[in-house]
Amino acid sequence: MSVRLARGTTMRELVLFLRTADAGGTSRRDVLTVLTERFALPFDDARLAMDRVQGGVVRASSGLPENEPDRDKDPLAWTSYQLELGLPVDDEPVGPSAEERAAAVALLERAARGEAPHPPEDVAVAVEATRLALASPEPGSLVAAATAISVTAEARIAGLGHLPCAPEGTPEWTDGVVLVAAARQIAAAFGALPDPGNEERAFGLAGRIATGLLGQSYVFVGRAMVESARAIQRGGYPDRAADRAEAMLADFALLLDQFEDDEPYDEQVVALEYLLEAVELVRGVRGSSPELDELAHRTSQVLAR
Repeated sequence: MSVRLARGTTMRELVLFLRTADAGGTSRRDVLTVLTERFALPFDDARLAMDRVQGGVVRASSGLPENEPDRDKDPLAWTSYQLELGLPVDDEPVGPSAEERAAAVALLERAARGEAPHPPEDVAVAVEATRLALASPEPGSLVAAATAISVTAEARIAGLGHLPCAPEGTPEWTDGVVLVAAARQIAAAFGALPDPGNEERAFGLAGRIATGLLGQSYVFVGRAMVESARAIQRGGYPDRAADRAEAMLADFALLLDQFEDDEPYDEQVVALEYLLEAVELVRGVRGSSPELDELAHRTSQVLAR
């Protein structure tokens, strides 16, 4: 009944988010987005977390001490139970160590001096370098942070050996989610400068990480491909953008084939929405075709169910 969380997040933080979301009537889609991106939970674990947190609330409402969940076997329900009764719950240590923070600072200082960054293959250092670079978005600092993310991600991908991607819920999976988020933040910073070339490259980096570490997830791959195509389009290269979007159509159409009769699940709905967005991007650049129209029609029909 336990789940692995992203670096920098805690069990208490996750439970408080779910309790607040429930009280505020946050949509299931929005809750799952936060659980799978900010907390790096696979969708199955995200649904488990929602269930166990509610289970802790129900157990606490019974008023029976023997209903307290086991802290080791069911930590989400236990944390939820404690918070529901107003009992203290200690947070785990959060944030980079002093050594990791110093390494990130040194990385950006070298970039400011025009020196090669030579980043370590360390997720915590790469993420901290990203945080620092975003606080003062100098292009050199952003490039150095992106380099750190790339070096770290490539080391994680190489560490998979013969595996095509990281198994869901493993440390490599959660690190992949964190690195994708960092790359997307850097892309957004470049886009605000504006810096279309580096924005495109940063979104391309997010796509490389998504396909290399999270390749079994249509959601992460679909988002990365669409965002990359949009960045290319903003940079003034519509045909290249359409090529990027078209690259995902065949694979995602295979996903669509699974739902001729059955309804898609949470993550499959999101993936099909990215498929539809990719189709619309291609049609916007190159116009309609019978194949694209049929793909869009089938996708819309499934989503309507």
